[in-house]
Amino acid sequence: MEKKIHNHELPLYRKILLFSFFITFLVMLSTAGVSFYSQTDELKSGLTEQAVGVASLWSATISPDDLKKAIKIHDKNELVIRRLKDIVSMVHDRESSLLEGYLISANCHKNNKVTIIASSDRFENLGLGIFKQFSAGPEFLTEYKKAFVEKKITSTRPYHDSFGYWITAFSPVIDRDGKVAGILAIDVDASKIESYKRKLAAYLFFSFIGAMVIVYFTLKWGLRRVLSPVGDIIQGMNAVSAGDFNVRLQIKDQSELMAVSQRFNLMTEQLSLLFQRVSDTYKDLGSIPDKIGDVQQFEEAIDEMDRIIAKTKLEKELQRAEKMNAIGQLAASVAHEIRNPMTVVKGFLQIFLSKDHLSQEELSYIKLMLDELNRAELIINDYLSLAKPDFDSIEKIEANDLASNVMELMNSFAMMYTNIELNTILIDDVWLKGNQNELKQVLINIVKNGIEALETRGSLTMTVKESALYGIFEIRDTGSGMTDEEIRKIGSAFYSLKEKGTGIGLMVCYQIVERMKGRIEVSSKIGEGTTFSIFIPKWEEQ
Repeated sequence: MEKKIHNHELPLYRKILLFSFFITFLVMLSTAGVSFYSQTDELKSGLTEQAVGVASLWSATISPDDLKKAIKIHDKNELVIRRLKDIVSMVHDRESSLLEGYLISANCHKNNKVTIIASSDRFENLGLGIFKQFSAGPEFLTEYKKAFVEKKITSTRPYHDSFGYWITAFSPVIDRDGKVAGILAIDVDASKIESYKRKLAAYLFFSFIGAMVIVYFTLKWGLRRVLSPVGDIIQGMNAVSAGDFNVRLQIKDQSELMAVSQRFNLMTEQLSLLFQRVSDTYKDLGSIPDKIGDVQQFEEAIDEMDRIIAKTKLEKELQRAEKMNAIGQLAASVAHEIRNPMTVVKGFLQIFLSKDHLSQEELSYIKLMLDELNRAELIINDYLSLAKPDFDSIEKIEANDLASNVMELMNSFAMMYTNIELNTILIDDVWLKGNQNELKQVLINIVKNGIEALETRGSLTMTVKESALYGIFEIRDTGSGMTDEEIRKIGSAFYSLKEKGTGIGLMVCYQIVERMKGRIEVSSKIGEGTTFSIFIPKWEEQ
């Protein structure tokens, strides 16, 4: 056997490994992406909900009257303003270090600036002190105005401005008249989201790389185990193609591959037996190759089998020719010697038949003897046809006229039976090359056999067809049909399906058609009937 085939050398192994790794890569990448965006979105939602909750809670602690008074006084040293400042400062101190609160007026200036009423010390350090105005961005202004108009808590998405990255919740402070006295804004430092994103991305990245490394080596190990039998099968195939039919696979994997290995072993056993028989046949034929029993390539084995088949076919043809020659010689040497005494016997029997004093029983015996003598004479005539074939009389034959003449002639024979219908289907201008008398003898013989096969009912149809090179007489009956074995034997000497037949008639038909460079094909099904197709070469004008 050839050297061991490793799995990693197989294109199939590499393709499956690459495809599996690629699919796993896409699945894990999409999973990581979904996880990243869902986590960050969940963080944003959590921070927004926290800002909204704090704004709703602390806006309830702010007095609308204090807010109106602070706006009216407009002096940051007033007690009411310090009280409001303490409230918004407690948002950062008591709730979360990420939260900052401040109060803004309910009126937005024409230049999209808002006025801060109270803010924590941190915001004052950023330049957003009491009664300061600042230009807000579009995200801020949209939710700010919405809170003012709809008188409900609103919140922004994360946005950037000159002071940082924020999420802002707006809670309107409503007085007893239902008017908005001011708005409590709670800012969440959303820069923590960016920091969280970077940490999460780094975590997912290294987890992804680690998982892909594990998946790669796991796939590689698993595929090696799964595809190990495939390597053995390919190795066995290479050995068989090199001429080693003794190779056997030892795959114990409980899968479809074990069934493949069993079929492979059965195949190699049969191939080994086949090529051993090829070698034995060479010995029998007396043509032994240089390395008998050791066929190195399939091509060589096929060539050897072709030569055996050709030689066997040639021997069969020679045997058939010898048989026909023997029959012809027998006919030539015996037919005349038999015919002379038969003629004498037949003459005296005909004289006895004309006598009046014979009884009815005696007359029946004489008629029976005459019938048997006539049948013997027909057999002798068939033998003489084999002994003296007419090779030289080749003529132009009109197929339609010949078919019509034969069917008209056989119509009277068919009338001897009951419920038998004869049909003829013709086409125009089919001219054949052959001997008309002998071809007529062939058609009569086959039509007669077909009528006899029908026994008491059915139909027989002769159809004239043509192909590129041949005119075709197709004779189809609806009789009992024949088996494949009977079809193979038909036309052989002394083989007949009729009780008193000799097989000589059909053998003569085959010989006549072959002499005309034609052929006879037979198809049949039991219970459906038989079709004889007689192919005769078409006439070609020189």
